[in-house]
Amino acid sequence: MTMTGQTFRRALALAGTAGLAALMIATAATAQQAKDGVKQLPGPMPVTPFGPRVKPPAGAPAVRGAPAAPQAQLPKPEKVAEHGIWKVMCEKMPAPPAKDGKAKAPQKTCYVAATVADPKKKGVFLSLFILKVKGKGPDGKPRTMHMINMRAPIGVYLPTGIGLEIDGKAVARAPFLRCNPMFCESLAETRKETITRMKKGKKARFIFYAAPGMGLPLTFDLKGFSAAMKKLDSLQ
Repeated sequence: MTMTGQTFRRALALAGTAGLAALMIATAATAQQAKDGVKQLPGPMPVTPFGPRVKPPAGAPAVRGAPAAPQAQLPKPEKVAEHGIWKVMCEKMPAPPAKDGKAKAPQKTCYVAATVADPKKKGVFLSLFILKVKGKGPDGKPRTMHMINMRAPIGVYLPTGIGLEIDGKAVARAPFLRCNPMFCESLAETRKETITRMKKGKKARFIFYAAPGMGLPLTFDLKGFSAAMKKLDSLQ
């Protein structure tokens, strides 16, 4: 599951800029695929999501399976803050046209991003993007939720998804949803309990697999995560 140096650098560059236009499309199309609940799972177990089933954010475009826009057309993200490995990024997203056909001003969207690469295993990396979106809960009432987009190198073992441990304790597991020529990705709602544990924790260990029994764990230092999320909350 190795990648060439050039392909790996391109993947990291794409992950680093997030390509949030594509991420917003994926959020609208796949947020409702998550199942209820988050189970405590030790080691490689059947896939369960990071959060409960939710409806797509109101007004978000339903474009299931649509290809992402070319990278050259994506808005350039702006780094608003940086706390440890956690960066707070913002982009101006094209707004849907008004009913009268007139163009609206671009909408500002912000998120927290971090990438970790294995220094000993060439081409092994994981990029995380945490985004706040507005939608409706099971009761139909508006609510704000956190979506997490995780991107791993192509060639990973898909059935086991991505697991999360915080300070040595298993927290959650989410499935891979799709792959493209650059990376495989997962998208799920992250429950408040998971965000809180990450804010209070020291190390987050994400695990995906190259093959059954061949884990590829990557550790994210959680120092600065709480400050980054606080900044994100202040922007939205």
